[in-house]
Amino acid sequence: MEERVDYIPRYEYERLESDYRRLRRKYEETEAYKADLEKLVSKARSPPLDCGFVVEKTEEGAIVNLNGALKALPYGTLTAEEIGELQEGKYVFIGRIPDRNNPSGFTIGITKVYDRMVDLEVGEVEELRKDDDEDGWIAEISTGKGRGRLYKKLREEEKEMVKEGMKVGLLPGTFDIKKSYKTKEFSRYEVTKSPEVSFNDIGGLKEVKQELIKSIILPMINPDDYTKYGEGSRRILLYGAPGCGKTMCAKALASALPNCEFVKVGAGELFSMWLGESEKNVRMVFKAANAKLEEGENDYGVIFFDEIDALAQERGMYTGSSGAPERVTGQLLDLLEGFHALHPHLTVIGATNRLYLIDSAFRARFDKIIEVPAPDKEAAYSIASLYVKKIPIDRCLIKEKGGEEEARSYLVREMVGYMYSDNYVETEIGRIRRADTITGRFIAQIFHYARDKALEERTLLMLKKGAISNEDMKRMWDAEGIEVILDAGSKTNDLQKKYKRIEDIGVNMGHLKEGFDKFVQRRAEEILASGYEGMPEEETGMHF
Repeated sequence: MEERVDYIPRYEYERLESDYRRLRRKYEETEAYKADLEKLVSKARSPPLDCGFVVEKTEEGAIVNLNGALKALPYGTLTAEEIGELQEGKYVFIGRIPDRNNPSGFTIGITKVYDRMVDLEVGEVEELRKDDDEDGWIAEISTGKGRGRLYKKLREEEKEMVKEGMKVGLLPGTFDIKKSYKTKEFSRYEVTKSPEVSFNDIGGLKEVKQELIKSIILPMINPDDYTKYGEGSRRILLYGAPGCGKTMCAKALASALPNCEFVKVGAGELFSMWLGESEKNVRMVFKAANAKLEEGENDYGVIFFDEIDALAQERGMYTGSSGAPERVTGQLLDLLEGFHALHPHLTVIGATNRLYLIDSAFRARFDKIIEVPAPDKEAAYSIASLYVKKIPIDRCLIKEKGGEEEARSYLVREMVGYMYSDNYVETEIGRIRRADTITGRFIAQIFHYARDKALEERTLLMLKKGAISNEDMKRMWDAEGIEVILDAGSKTNDLQKKYKRIEDIGVNMGHLKEGFDKFVQRRAEEILASGYEGMPEEETGMHF
């Protein structure tokens, strides 16, 4: 029987052929898309193209510093948590990510957050000034990288972070201030509130004290009249031999003024090997003191430059040097020239032992130049009367003179007569009259020596009588052989014969004379070596 063949209409055949061609095209398109997708996945998994740090976060991405150039990049493959924790200065990896606008292409974006922060550049705020054109502030910042000064307009939050003289951390490229560092700019100076030295603690120097009071304190008390009829003398230069009371007078002035800060500056604290540092240090001393007055932290301020001749010597004397001394002299000249533009309660005092070394233009910047003389016999009596009140007096002397006050007066009278006798002190380099060796510091040294000598005798007798019960100290005394070193045996035997009670031992005339004789030779040599006899008298035209 012949097999039957099904009949397929032509229109059905054409439909099936059309479906086949359509499916074939879909298949080819899928294969092409699959190949493109594999290429994208391969590129996405490839190593990052670069690494940079975030400068600013935006809603859709971040501004990234790539090798010094700023690029706006999308967050790419970062999770919401990573985006939330991302911060300015954080390093990120940059790589290929799928392009949202082109399914078959790719673009550049942030692929990963690196666990490192960029190193901030450290700068120093030299000056803050108001922006004349806009309502804001401009900071002059020195970064020390040879590009001079950086002038940056401050955002509101940056202005709250910084003050003049403060170290700041700057974001590289944009120089946004990210950190401020509290620095102890003036810790190397002696800064004290009310140094607790009274004018009553200074013997003699009546004319010097009068001039300081008339120049500084009276204009502070009566500012209206002094401002109307003339400026006060707030720039004072004290000169005189070492140890005659220049520093004491400056401290006494600061102590007399209420809520006054005393800043003592020496040459060694200002000079720096770094170019520009020395003159910057000078500026910062004045700026810091003035700022505290402007802000109400202090009511008065005294800046005291000790040995100012080392800071302001005659210019042209620095051949072969770094030039720092001359730059400091120039900076001080500018500051003193414009000194009256600073707070009216700020005073500057300079002190020198060698007035003739100071630059002539620098001397002319001071309102008054006051000599602090070596004490004469009357002044020495006043100084000795102050120190004799601070020492224990020998009870035998008190009994002999009929009272403690009489004994103290006797010691002062006899000691001043002994110091100011007409005798000469002979040394290997010359001779000098005794009276010419006397200064306030030397008198203090003599009385301190006598006090220590009396306390030594008291202590030795206490040990002899067993009044000291510290067993460790006793064992140390015996083990080290200190009794032999101090020749304590013969000394205590003599003390036991003279004194019944330990507290009877005190300063007597023998102690004071011994102190003077011990130190006067060295004192004479110091004066002669400094050129005492050949020192020219210099007329400043401003002696008060």
